[in-house]
Amino acid sequence: MPPKFRRSVSREDLRAADDVEKETLLEHDSDPDEEMLFNRPSTSHNEPYRDDKMDSVRIQIKEVTDVMRENVQKVMERGDKMEDLEVASERLTMAGMDFHNSARKAHRRAWVQNMKARIIVGVIVLIIVLSILVLDIMVLYLVIR
Repeated sequence: MPPKFRRSVSREDLRAADDVEKETLLEHDSDPDEEMLFNRPSTSHNEPYRDDKMDSVRIQIKEVTDVMRENVQKVMERGDKMEDLEVASERLTMAGMDFHNSARKAHRRAWVQNMKARIIVGVIVLIIVLSILVLDIMVLYLVIR
């Protein structure tokens, strides 16, 4: 976790910074500009207090930009992970639909086979009952004669 930073710069510090530093700090956000800002020689040699303050502001700016870059990188990684999750979710949905359809087909096949088996058993029982009746009728016919 990054350390807590002082977020505001006093008006005194802004007045003390020269116009080029103000423009660089407020308008530009590219690596060459940052390198120029952090590595260029100090503009006043006889005011060590001002240099220390500017150095601390530069360090804070550098730390904040590093934190912001990390945050942007994390947001981009999060976006990539979200896209991956969406793709995986779509695949699971498709697989679920395929499973549902194949389960429905298997259920229908099992029902048809069950009905075929019941019909076959019914026909066999009917044939047996009819054959018994026919045999009984034939036996009665022979006994009566």
